[in-house]
Amino acid sequence: MRFWHKILLSVLPLFVITLDVSVIMVMKKSWQLNIDSETQRASSEQLLIVNNIYENLSSIQARGNPLTPILLASVSQSYGDYYRKQGIYLQLWENGLMIYPPQNENIMEQSSGNSGEPEALGARSIQLSTPLPVPYQHMRLVYQRDISELFAKQQELNRFFVMINLIAGPILLLLLYLLIRQLSKPLNLLSETSKTIAEGDYTKRVQLRSRDEFGELALNFNRMAEAVEQRVTELSEMAEQKQRMVDNLAHELRTPLTSMQGFAEFLTTANIGQEEQQTAGGYILSETLRLKNLAFKLLDLSVLRHQPLALRQVDIPELFQTVQQTERPKLEDADIQLHVHQRITTVWGDADLLASCLVNLIENAIHASKRGSEIQMLAYELNGEAVLEIRDTGAGLSAEQTNRVFEPFYRGDQARSREYGGAGLGLSLCRQIAEAHQARLTLDSDLGMGTCVRIFLQLHNNCPPTL
Repeated sequence: MRFWHKILLSVLPLFVITLDVSVIMVMKKSWQLNIDSETQRASSEQLLIVNNIYENLSSIQARGNPLTPILLASVSQSYGDYYRKQGIYLQLWENGLMIYPPQNENIMEQSSGNSGEPEALGARSIQLSTPLPVPYQHMRLVYQRDISELFAKQQELNRFFVMINLIAGPILLLLLYLLIRQLSKPLNLLSETSKTIAEGDYTKRVQLRSRDEFGELALNFNRMAEAVEQRVTELSEMAEQKQRMVDNLAHELRTPLTSMQGFAEFLTTANIGQEEQQTAGGYILSETLRLKNLAFKLLDLSVLRHQPLALRQVDIPELFQTVQQTERPKLEDADIQLHVHQRITTVWGDADLLASCLVNLIENAIHASKRGSEIQMLAYELNGEAVLEIRDTGAGLSAEQTNRVFEPFYRGDQARSREYGGAGLGLSLCRQIAEAHQARLTLDSDLGMGTCVRIFLQLHNNCPPTL
């Protein structure tokens, strides 16, 4: 059973019962008010008749006439004939005996038993009995008003209520159906959208602009869908990167291992001279160093991902001197000048990792630069941050290469990288070092114009980050 079915089957009976009970209570209260009004009217009229009869009897006695039963019946008859036209019937009793109307004209039944009191003819009348004032207290006037018309109106109202129920019930059912269907439409939209997302379409959103709770639910649902889509996209990209890294690693291992296998077989199976043995051994050694370099780079990446850093003040002149000494042989072989400019003296960081980062950046710059060119290594302050910069005027990178240059095993120039024994892990390692320092690493490059890489660190007078 659907949710709107449950709402309809729950609300309709409850609404009908509540409405019927309320109408019945109103009708009952109205009936009671009408009865009270008629009773009050009857009491007023009875008191008026009693006073008139009292005045008539007093006037007759004042003239010296005795109050005989015939005279009492005659006085009562004048009032009885007048009020009978209005549906009011009168009786006059004296000492338990009915004087008016005579027995052959009585429209009321005498009471049975010893009480001598009259009884009502039926339930559709108002009957009141009141003694006359002194000295006629031994006489009693019985007043009876016919209220059959009031009962008839009440019955007509009851029939009208039943008829309205029979007509209003289906109309109410239809209106509630339309209303509940309209109110539950956002739930249907949410259900359809969630089903679409569950089938793999993470771009689907709920198109609902209401400002009520359903609108807020739709807004939160869309936010959740966006977060899920973003997370799924990130996981897909991570899976793609991991697969590409595995493919690249397999490719990187295959080339040196194949060379090493070939030269090893050559050494063991061929009858060669000492010079050829040295040549083959040199190739095996160079490929072994290449594999060693690859293994160490992968180890460095793994350590950076799992080991937090303890940052300290790093002396910039000492850091730059270490990097210069490390790269001097390669710079001399490539006939490239390294120019150093420093405007700050210390930064917060890890000296060994920063040196490794700068060495990798300088080696990349050497590979991309021509003989006789120059590379700049700078340290300066910018907007409250320390900047370490490596700038070259080499081959540069295209926009596509710039977007992928930090991926592991990616090479902007495959032939040049292999020529120098690179594995495409240098810039990936630099990015990991920057992230470990909670620093920013930026790369700006124009094809044929050169490349500029900056690391934004904390100055020595800034508080060190909590890692």
